[in-house]
Amino acid sequence: MAFILDEIIERKEKEAMLEKLDMLMSTFFSEVGNELISQLSSVNKYKANTENLKSIKDWDEKDFDNKLLELKNSSIDFTADITTDEREEFLENLKTLLVDKREFIINLINNPNILEKEEFTGLINAILHLDEELEHRADLALVNDADFGHLNGDMQRVYDKLVYEWVYYLKYLYKNYPYMIALIIRTNPFDDTADVYVKN
Repeated sequence: MAFILDEIIERKEKEAMLEKLDMLMSTFFSEVGNELISQLSSVNKYKANTENLKSIKDWDEKDFDNKLLELKNSSIDFTADITTDEREEFLENLKTLLVDKREFIINLINNPNILEKEEFTGLINAILHLDEELEHRADLALVNDADFGHLNGDMQRVYDKLVYEWVYYLKYLYKNYPYMIALIIRTNPFDDTADVYVKN
């Protein structure tokens, strides 16, 4: 009996901890994730790969599960489709975002519970690496084609993990906080026609 009680308590504690992690993800997307998706998706050459995310407002739980399985089994293609003249401004905006949110992101890593969610930990590590790469480039005007190709690989790693976690986060909201998902849908970074204002 004692063994069964211990097992029940342990399961309840793990469920409570995972719930806290999901709430932490909500903070992450509010603080940095949504803006990071917007900046990267706006320049992605392969927008067709995320075309079906426009219709996420009509998804049910099965649709979320199918998309998560698809994303887990294949990477999202990403190439920043910008001209050489646009490169410095784009990288500067990205660098500014990551520098401004660095303390917040580091605090996430310092949360011991985050280790329970391997995919999210991988995303945070990928963001910190991209931040470090940009931080070491004091003059982004000096980034040439080869160097930008290297940075593109770092951005692709972040983008791939970010899209997965975004879909996971929306599934969490769909199941637990349907009133919160409405704002995310109205500001969907994958939908060019998305509008934060409620029309009807």
